[in-house]
Amino acid sequence: MNVKDVMSKEVVTCNPQDYVNEVADQMRTLDIGCLPVLSNKKLVGMITDRDIVTRSVAKDTKSKVEDVMTKSVISVSPEDSTAEASIIMARNQVRRLPVVENSELVGFVSLADLAFPFPHAQEISHAMESISEPRKY
Repeated sequence: MNVKDVMSKEVVTCNPQDYVNEVADQMRTLDIGCLPVLSNKKLVGMITDRDIVTRSVAKDTKSKVEDVMTKSVISVSPEDSTAEASIIMARNQVRRLPVVENSELVGFVSLADLAFPFPHAQEISHAMESISEPRKY
């Protein structure tokens, strides 16, 4: 099974010039933990609830997304297998990945998306274990 078979195709995004407090409010309203950051349809970063807490809250409320977002984004292709996506999540200790094709965001895949309909239960279980371990820097 490929990522394109399980990914979410409608993805809420933000741009680098958005204010962090507005993005945080949007994330709270939607009950989500991260948003892809797009500039001219190109994925340029991710902003997570952790980015907001660790890089913005303690500083100033007028921060822009580009000031606190994670710029090195790990992504997958819609043609990648769900097993490969699980391995990438485990290796990088992340629970969700943007799906990129021809440099454009086409979807989003989460660990929950991969867990249903359980085609790779062993890989998903390993991914969850790896994600939950303390990071090794």
